[in-house]
Amino acid sequence: MKDRRSFLLGGAALAAAAPRGARAQAWPARPVRILLGSGAGGSVDIPTRALAVRLSARFGVQFVVENRPGGGGTIAAQAVARAAPDGHTFLSAGPAEMFNNAALFANAGQAFPYDPVRDFVPSALIQRGAGVLVVTPKLGVSSWPELLKLARERPGRLNMFVGQIGATTHLAGELLKREAQIDFTIVPYRDPAQGFNDVRTGVVDMTISTPFETLEPIRRGELRPIAVTHTQRIAGMDDIPTFAEYGLPRVVNLPFIALCAPAGTPEAIVRALNRATIEELAGGPARPKLTPFGRESPPFSPAELAEFIAQERERWTKIIRDGNIRV
Repeated sequence: MKDRRSFLLGGAALAAAAPRGARAQAWPARPVRILLGSGAGGSVDIPTRALAVRLSARFGVQFVVENRPGGGGTIAAQAVARAAPDGHTFLSAGPAEMFNNAALFANAGQAFPYDPVRDFVPSALIQRGAGVLVVTPKLGVSSWPELLKLARERPGRLNMFVGQIGATTHLAGELLKREAQIDFTIVPYRDPAQGFNDVRTGVVDMTISTPFETLEPIRRGELRPIAVTHTQRIAGMDDIPTFAEYGLPRVVNLPFIALCAPAGTPEAIVRALNRATIEELAGGPARPKLTPFGRESPPFSPAELAEFIAQERERWTKIIRDGNIRV
């Protein structure tokens, strides 16, 4: 008995002293697939691939990103929901996959092909980030009080570019309309680049976009910043107030990208992926941080990530339901 105990303790000590890659050999045992519901080179694809490169080097096993666009992310999400819960398939998910699409389907009276709550385990946050409400200089306003006054003088006549009906930019606009008690026209674009350019040139009055996209046009005077959709000001754009500072604390929009596992995935694997993601995003002396300008990667545990997604689900499902938004 003593010899067996000594053997086990010795094995534990060896495991603790083993290199990081050696300790991870139980998982992953083969290449890990990360599916996402949009095309290559997009706002979800780029940070997901950057993380996958780091995770591949960390574990000595390839983390392969697979693009499966279509259905607003539902095709990729269904594939992951049906995958074996063994830690070798994950979904790089955002609001569309985790709640928006389900609410849009419900408004249209259509059955949704999976259950975002029961079918997935939120595992690791890649990033989240606020938007910036910007207006064309041709509108003649440079602050929220001025924009609010103009919107109330011209109900329904101002317009906002959004990517598509049901997109996070659209829902943020609907939230702003409700909280500020104003009316403006939503203008969806099939080509987001064209929509953004139309705000810069004054064809459209305003939009909510990312700090990264708006920073240089603001500096060049092509756009005027009004407020950010966060609970705090954004580093690097410290002179732009939050909506909370203007008395609208509920105008918060933090679209996210998170790795989610099929339901039933062992907790130990979820924890291992969570820890590895947090450490690889943070970087180190020889590796830069992976979180870009205007985004943030708080080190959420799986439980904290699940709570954040649940709060977001409650907020945006209500906006979609109350506004009877459907696609």
